[in-house]
Amino acid sequence: MGSKLKRGLYGFVGLLALGFAVHYVLFGSLPVGKPELLKDDSEPEWNEVEA
Repeated sequence: MGSKLKRGLYGFVGLLALGFAVHYVLFGSLPVGKPELLKDDSEPEWNEVEA
């Protein structure tokens, strides 16, 4: 039973590493942190309205 669990865990870690490697090759960065599309580099601009 322990051998089967260990083999499954190694398989999962291997697939995860493969996914990280493929993402790095395709996009040039690791898939950790905030997604690029959600990054907001600029502050919102507020326009003053004179009454």
